Amino acid sequence: MIRNPIFALAVASSFAASASAQFCSDNTYPARLVTASGVELPTFFHAGTGQDTYLSPTENVYLAFDPSLPSGTYYVHVTDDPIDGLDEVLSQNDPMDRFVTVTNTNGVITLSLPFSQNPSAAMFGTGLDGQGQSLCLGPLAAPTFSQCLFKVWYGDAWDLTNGPQNPYLLAGGLHPQTGSCAVRSYMPFQVGDGSGSDVRGVVFADQDHSGARDPGEGGLGNWQVRLVTGTSELVTTTAADGSFQFAGVAAGDYTVELTVKSGFNATTGSSQAITVCACGDVDVAAFGAVASQLPCHGRPISHWHHHHGLGHLLRCRVLPTLPALCLVDHRGRRVSPCNEEQLGHFLRNANTCNMAHMLSAELCALHTSVMAGEVHLDSVLHDPCLGRMTVRGLLELSIASLRNHPYTPVGSHARHGQSLIKNALDRCNNNRSWR
Repeated sequence: MIRNPIFALAVASSFAASASAQFCSDNTYPARLVTASGVELPTFFHAGTGQDTYLSPTENVYLAFDPSLPSGTYYVHVTDDPIDGLDEVLSQNDPMDRFVTVTNTNGVITLSLPFSQNPSAAMFGTGLDGQGQSLCLGPLAAPTFSQCLFKVWYGDAWDLTNGPQNPYLLAGGLHPQTGSCAVRSYMPFQVGDGSGSDVRGVVFADQDHSGARDPGEGGLGNWQVRLVTGTSELVTTTAADGSFQFAGVAAGDYTVELTVKSGFNATTGSSQAITVCACGDVDVAAFGAVASQLPCHGRPISHWHHHHGLGHLLRCRVLPTLPALCLVDHRGRRVSPCNEEQLGHFLRNANTCNMAHMLSAELCALHTSVMAGEVHLDSVLHDPCLGRMTVRGLLELSIASLRNHPYTPVGSHARHGQSLIKNALDRCNNNRSWR
């Protein structure tokens, strides 16, 4: 449905005939098609149309605006590129979301949707060669008159008198308002080979609760994912790496739904609406989840060096795991207590003359809480100096610091950094860092 503000825009952009329009050219600012990460798609010569054509293996195609394009508001839509037949608009998004404001700052393009009323109206990818932003062109309908052959258009002069399904609503020539040449650019692209679409995605362990998959966050295996229409449902489970796939999906509208396991919370939406045009594969945004109510009850050093704590430590078989922590004493020598008495002495006598010694004791205490099941590796801490991270990340940071800097007396260049890590461990052990 076209809303009233756009009728006003249409009137303001109505076409004016001018003999001098012949001096204006299309494609002054070429449309460039890229992946979500900004890599330009390859092109080939299409024998049927006689044009150079972009080729995308998936239906996730992004428009990168030319870095010399003037800032302004542009209309973007996708039509087919038929060899025989009539043009048709294949964009399936809300027409209000086809108006894109481009801000060009020294060749770096940033984008916004000025008239959108849908917070998830479009995905912005990375711009060409990693600069700025690009615009997702989907979802797309399957072409009636060509096999998976499309054409993207954008311009700054439009006429919506005949509605947004008019494939010829962008005008070239002179702009009726500015008197200068209107921007109109277009480029054909082919998606896949028309043999069908695989719908693919991944479910990952969102350890830092950020809602986005970060390096080191692994997949969640054996999770159920469903592909749903109004009348049917397909079910699959994720592989060990968290990936899933529905093969040979026909053209149509679907919902991809994640079944969140008991004991976990979703950190992303658990349902995504998609449109499949059955030309190429469709990549679904990653689903994130994290275990709920993770244990995070730390114990200070003093707890572990008295008799009761040492007994608990021995029952949890902590001693054989200590060599991996790279613990050091007051002289920076590697130590690995092998009995209750040695460990108690090590913890009681830790001090900051060698900061690495005190860090070792705090690390040993937190590691022991993890081994005892009182703190979970995926628990998230919020440290005022180190920021947000998981317990796993803090332990890895601590071990690396001890490995690289076993002796940090006063005056050592690494002492301050170790002090920050030591303090973060101490806050966890005293339960001052949890959500």
